[in-house]
Amino acid sequence: MDTWTCEVAYRRHHRRVGARVGDAWTVEKRFLAPLPDILPDTDRHLETRVAKDAFVRAAGVDYSVPPGLTRRRVQVRLSPTAVRVFLEGRLIACHERSYVPADVVTDPDHVRLLRLAREARASLARGDVPAEVPDLTHYDALLGASL
Repeated sequence: MDTWTCEVAYRRHHRRVGARVGDAWTVEKRFLAPLPDILPDTDRHLETRVAKDAFVRAAGVDYSVPPGLTRRRVQVRLSPTAVRVFLEGRLIACHERSYVPADVVTDPDHVRLLRLAREARASLARGDVPAEVPDLTHYDALLGASL
């Protein structure tokens, strides 16, 4: 304790308590217990589905997740400072929490993977994917078929 507490604060008479502060503190100390070592879990736990654009919405903010998880159920854990997204108990995304309404929080890796997935999907739709034509003569020989 500091000098001011001992010499000034504890010697004051508190009208509501009806005693000196130091005397009241001495009586009250006996009823106080130490705080537990582990603080209770104050995080908010949610379960939601991943949107088709690879985002999950939590507390009015969209957070990115790796693409390819569309419609999968994920668990979201909101702490005052972070948002963590879990799939079947495995951490798949971690973001700094945003309190800006309708904000969009992205991870650069998720954005890159999403761009690559969209490019691959577009290539498939255009038919730009080179496909190797397999040599089926080996199968014809196995089955005894000849043309």
